[in-house]
Amino acid sequence: MWLICSCNLGIKDNIKVNSKVAIKVNSNIDSNVNRKNERIKTQKSGGEMVKQGRYAGVSKQKRLRQLKQRHQAKEQRAIRPGAVGEFLQVRYHLTQAGQQRPVMRQTMQRFMSQWLANAQDLLDEDEQTTWSMTALTKQAMQQFNRQLPWQGYALLDQEMPRWTAFLTKEVPAVPLQERISLVEPLTVETWQDCLTEQLAVNTMLAMTHNNRQQLQQVQTDQIQSLQTSIQTANGVDWEKVAQLLGLTVTEPDPLTSTMMDNKTKQWLERLNKLTSAKFNADVE
Repeated sequence: MWLICSCNLGIKDNIKVNSKVAIKVNSNIDSNVNRKNERIKTQKSGGEMVKQGRYAGVSKQKRLRQLKQRHQAKEQRAIRPGAVGEFLQVRYHLTQAGQQRPVMRQTMQRFMSQWLANAQDLLDEDEQTTWSMTALTKQAMQQFNRQLPWQGYALLDQEMPRWTAFLTKEVPAVPLQERISLVEPLTVETWQDCLTEQLAVNTMLAMTHNNRQQLQQVQTDQIQSLQTSIQTANGVDWEKVAQLLGLTVTEPDPLTSTMMDNKTKQWLERLNKLTSAKFNADVE
C-alpha cells in the first residue's frame, strides 16, 4: 500500500515538473516568434522607406524636368520686340471691340494705333521697355490735335477707364524676354488735365486758323483759362466745347484731303452727327 502511494506521489511530481517545463518551452517559443515577427516588421518598414525615398527622388526630377520644359515653352512663345504694337492692337480688338459701338470702335482703334506706334518707336530706336502712360497719351493727342473732331475726344473720355485698365493688364503681360513696365499711370485727374489742355490748344488753333507762329505767342495762362472754362465739377462741359470748336476738321488738315479713304469719311460723318447732349448727360 505504501509502495502504491509512493508511486502515485512520484507520478504527480513528474507531471508538475513536466508541466513547468512545457510552460517554459512554450514561453520561449512565443518569445522567439514575437522577436521574429518584429524583425520582419522592421525589415518591411525599412524596405518601404527605401522605396519612398527612391520614388521621392524620381518625383523631384520629374518636377524639375516639367519646370524646365515650361520655361523653354515660354521662351519659344516670346514675340519679337518689333511685333509688340501689332500684338497689342490685336489683343485690344479681340477683348474690347465686341463691347463697343462702331463709332467708338473706330475712334479707339485709330487712337490706339497712334499710341502704340509711339510706344513701338521706344522699343525699336531706344530699346526702352519702360513706358510712361501719361507721356505717350499726351503725345498721341498732340499728334491728333484738330484732325480729331471734338466728338472724338468726347468718346475717348468715355472709354478712358476701360482703355487704361486694358493697358495696365496687357502691356506687362506681353511675352517678351524683357517685359515692359508701365510708369506714370494715367489717373482720372491726369487724364482730365491732358484732355482739357488739348481741347484748349485746339481752340487756339481754330482761333489762329492753324497759324503755328501765332499759337507760339499764346501765353500759358490763356491756355489754363480756357481749360478752366470748359470744366465742370464732374468733367468736361461738352456743350461749351462744341461751341468753341464746331467742325474741327478744316483745311489744311490731312483728313480733309481728297485722298481720304471712304472708311475715314464715314467715321468722320458719324462723329459729326453726335451732339453735346449725348456726352453732357454723363457729366451733369
